[in-house]
Amino acid sequence: MLSQKEKELIKEYISKNSSFTLIDLCNYLIDHGSSSSTYLTGKYKIYPYAAIFIESYLPQPMVDIKHSENNVHYKIIGELSNQAEDNNDVLKEKKEEEHKQTKEESPIPESQQLSLF
Repeated sequence: MLSQKEKELIKEYISKNSSFTLIDLCNYLIDHGSSSSTYLTGKYKIYPYAAIFIESYLPQPMVDIKHSENNVHYKIIGELSNQAEDNNDVLKEKKEEEHKQTKEESPIPESQQLSLF
């Protein structure tokens, strides 16, 4: 998992670099205090977490993603603004609302609840 500080560093890095590789981003995070531990393959352990965060933070039409054998290259298309953050917030709110509705709509019948006594 990425810490909040690492997520903020990624956002900062993306705002300054319209084209970058995932390894470059990981090196940036490590330079700013993230763990440099690696898997046996040599990939940083933060690599998959950074990739997941980027792809959830940036809307698909705003980023061109090219996968190579050992790296991923990202290129921001168009103007990056607070739109990505706004989209992220809207998605979170929707999920919370759906979860709340599901919880309210389908209470567990008493006959199916476990009793401690």
